[in-house]
Amino acid sequence: MKAGVYCVFFLLIIPFQSSLFNPLAIAGIKPDLAFSFLYIIGLLTGPGEATLAGMGAGLLIDIGSSSFLGVTGISRGLLGLSAGLLGKKVLDITSPSNGIFMTAFSLLEGVIFLFFLQIVYSDLPFLNLVIERILPQAIYTGVLGIILLRLITEKKILPVLMRRTAQKEL
Repeated sequence: MKAGVYCVFFLLIIPFQSSLFNPLAIAGIKPDLAFSFLYIIGLLTGPGEATLAGMGAGLLIDIGSSSFLGVTGISRGLLGLSAGLLGKKVLDITSPSNGIFMTAFSLLEGVIFLFFLQIVYSDLPFLNLVIERILPQAIYTGVLGIILLRLITEKKILPVLMRRTAQKEL
């Protein structure tokens, strides 16, 4: 991707996530915009670049939300790596199964984060949180990701996001 796209992504992801998606909350559950964009970045660029983008965005999210520093950075780096490998070897950006993969990755990230919190705090209602919070957010994030992928492919945004060398390959 172009360097300018990454700068805009890193500078605007937290304000967009917190202000633009608050009205879209259903029962207090919001889709994860950064997660969806990182998955798309992985599909478009490959594992190396997506891993670095995921780690950078995750660290910014950790700093912005005053969460445990590095946990989201590691999980988003793994997301970028996984999506990059899928995009390089298995999936096309127009594949409808991207929503399933996005939902599964989001669910896995939420469960891993809950395991980490369970270790730190030791008395969380784990299963209740997975069913009532993590699973609906994962499904909501998957739906948002499918909508973003459709917009990117239908509105011809893909050439704007790609570097010139990557465009020649397509």
